[in-house]
Amino acid sequence: MSYPPGNFTARATVVNRTHRVVREQAQNMREQRERSRSLWVPLVICSLLMMALCYSVWFMLDGYDVTPSGIPDASDQIMLLLIWSIPVIGAALGLVWFKRERERMSEGAR
Repeated sequence: MSYPPGNFTARATVVNRTHRVVREQAQNMREQRERSRSLWVPLVICSLLMMALCYSVWFMLDGYDVTPSGIPDASDQIMLLLIWSIPVIGAALGLVWFKRERERMSEGAR
């Protein structure tokens, strides 16, 4: 097997630049992995809160008794509306937080 004539040695600057680019990409991949790992804890906490919220709403709905006239007792209606609005408020706050973090990260990358 014969090779074509030419110089097969790479210059040190090309090799160093390639190594630097590879190290930078590896660092970016590590940071991305850490960010995705760090999302598991909030996900578990939110899941537990949602389970507790569903249980409390179910318990409150179970406490609704129909009066003899057939009209439901609405004494806890405001509390029920507040409990039902908690996930919507939480989702809205999470969305705002996520957008601000993403904007901050994009500004930091520039």
